[in-house]
Amino acid sequence: MMQPAESFDPARDSAMTCLVTGAGSGIGRAIALAFARERAHVIVNDLPSSAALYELREDIEALGARCTIAAGDVADPECVRQLFAGIEWLDVLVNNAGILQESPVTEITDAAWDRMIKVHLYGAFHFSREAARLMKQQRHGAIVNIASDLGQLGCENLSHYSAAKGGIIAFTKSLARELAPHGARVNAVAPGGVLTPMVEALGDRYVEAEAARYPLKRLGTPDEIAEVVRFLSSDAASFMTGQIVGVNGGGVMNG
Repeated sequence: MMQPAESFDPARDSAMTCLVTGAGSGIGRAIALAFARERAHVIVNDLPSSAALYELREDIEALGARCTIAAGDVADPECVRQLFAGIEWLDVLVNNAGILQESPVTEITDAAWDRMIKVHLYGAFHFSREAARLMKQQRHGAIVNIASDLGQLGCENLSHYSAAKGGIIAFTKSLARELAPHGARVNAVAPGGVLTPMVEALGDRYVEAEAARYPLKRLGTPDEIAEVVRFLSSDAASFMTGQIVGVNGGGVMNG
């Protein structure tokens, strides 16, 4: 069951309000803290079992920002509806929640494929659908989806992950066209390898091999991704929508 975000009055809460999914660790945590440094009201989401959300709230409040916990499964549409029942205004949505599982396509079960697609693609859809309703009324807002360079390149043994991220890229472009007339922008960040707990769990050999394939010969940091998300959410990026911004150490070179 998703915990609904507490209701608040946008006239009283003059700070920017941001919602970050998958905020318990890694990139999501770094994004939440980046917004907190700007004194935003940060609504943080992760699974109810994530004790890290409560630690994150302490860190956000220590920065002088307001934090609301909205725990629940992004793949459950009813949970997401309940969360948004308490939100009256939203400046920024960051769809970051994700999972990673390495497996040859011949060994991916139907359940594993479904879970991968539901967390990444359905999750982004569920949250964006609710956020779009608010942003259309507000005539204002920014959505940033976390995609991946693998959504553009593909990767052996990560076909379900790559497919989910590729879907997010297409969804980003479509949603950007739909919301542009209503004053809202939609972009995506497509990171390359980032040294997060999820990546570290794949082992040292994977991390070393992943770093070697980038021209910069290293993995990124969560903070490096968070800074690009913060930029895309800001007025400095007011003429950017429908863009897939690669933060990948040169692993994908477009243009």
